[in-house]
Amino acid sequence: MVADIDRIGLMFDPETVAVVGASNALDKWGAGIFSRVLKSPSVKRAYPINKTSAEVQGVKAYPTIRDLPEPVDFVAIVIPYPDVPEVMRDCVAMGVKAGLIITAGLGETGDEGVMLEREIVECAHQIGMRLVGPNCMGHFNTSNGFSTLRMPLPVPKGGVGVISQSGGFAMHILMSGIQAGAGFSKFVSVGNEADLHFEDFLEYLANDNDTKVITGYIEGLRKGREFFKLASEITKRKPMVVVKVGKTPAGAKAARSHTSAIAGTDEIYDAMFKQSGVIRVDEVDELFDVASAVLRQPLPRGNRVAILTGGGGFGCVTSDACSRLGLDVAQLSPYTIEKLNKVLPDRWPHANPVDTVATGNVTYPCIWPLLEDENLDALLVIGGIGMMSMMSRSMMANMQQADDSPSFMERAERIMQEYQEDEMKNLDRLIEYMDRYQKPVLIFGRGPERLNDSPVSKKLQDNGIVMYPTPERAAKTLAHLVQYSNYLHGR
Repeated sequence: MVADIDRIGLMFDPETVAVVGASNALDKWGAGIFSRVLKSPSVKRAYPINKTSAEVQGVKAYPTIRDLPEPVDFVAIVIPYPDVPEVMRDCVAMGVKAGLIITAGLGETGDEGVMLEREIVECAHQIGMRLVGPNCMGHFNTSNGFSTLRMPLPVPKGGVGVISQSGGFAMHILMSGIQAGAGFSKFVSVGNEADLHFEDFLEYLANDNDTKVITGYIEGLRKGREFFKLASEITKRKPMVVVKVGKTPAGAKAARSHTSAIAGTDEIYDAMFKQSGVIRVDEVDELFDVASAVLRQPLPRGNRVAILTGGGGFGCVTSDACSRLGLDVAQLSPYTIEKLNKVLPDRWPHANPVDTVATGNVTYPCIWPLLEDENLDALLVIGGIGMMSMMSRSMMANMQQADDSPSFMERAERIMQEYQEDEMKNLDRLIEYMDRYQKPVLIFGRGPERLNDSPVSKKLQDNGIVMYPTPERAAKTLAHLVQYSNYLHGR
């Protein structure tokens, strides 16, 4: 597949690009896509193709691909489907190497559309041209800033690669990832897969140095055997996390009508994912919960977990979640209990979950002996982390209402600063302990949005540590880490 890899690489890093259907009308797809291409710093020359306008967004326009002053590396096609075959013939005449067809109304609509798709692909293959789509949303590469998305998304750089068989839903995937604090390497919406398939991009991302974890949205695989072979090789060195829809007959029917996907039997997919080490999740939020975790967290050596909580109710909820997911809320060693006795009052339950019984700011002093305990493989921290920073903000507001004199506020600010500095030191130690003992620490925080823009939030994000909005999501993510670790070590 060397030639294909080269063509796919060119799609993500072209120097010369044409957009067929580039437009000045802001409500048109061709306007948004040409704007993205025009602003891509890695593109040396961008050509708008428009039969009725002499100029598009301040750039000289050309009626057809054949009228361009040079062959281009890549072409994005954003015009009605009946005109696509003619454009493809122009591309072949000009030796275009790769293309992306945004246009819908082809293979997903029935036999006539399938025949037209086949004509387009056969034409492209005359010169070895490779195609993404049709019926797709675009792609991007954060390492060079190249994008064919319609919308100007503020996509942060990172190690998550995304392959999506949906176009419209892919925007939701990206927005969810951005909101979760994920950083992206490359993204592609493969659409109907008339030419290049999910598996082609899977192989490409497997060899992409910028991509540390591969995520996917799958409606149905046309090359199931190839996927299984590739995934079995890839997951041993690079994690894969996927959402596979079509679990029910209604979902499978919707998938077929959407991108003409071959949904298949869900039990077969489930078995294939498990045997090849692919982490299957049920929803997009879970996709990024897990992707972020496998990027940064150490993989646990087993399923023995400690739960540290500030209240008994949260301990019960988290214990139930762990038990349902096959995690063992393990016994603490006598040595660990002895250490915790020095931190906590006599009324603590002296067992796992470790309930700090609302003692106060004792979360970090309890974390250290739990991570040192050889009976434990992982830690779930339910509240506590970030709490002092949130409390100090509340205290500042209350103090200001009680006394807003300059001397009083100066003292209050100093106290708040001390709280934050102390927590930052503890976070440094937490990260060092995670790496030293090779144990994942997953955190639930009530109202994590209240930490936004705080030093604590930035420290966690910079180190790839997610604060989960519910204990169940933290537990479910840990269960996936255990499953993947078991796969890698043959357990």
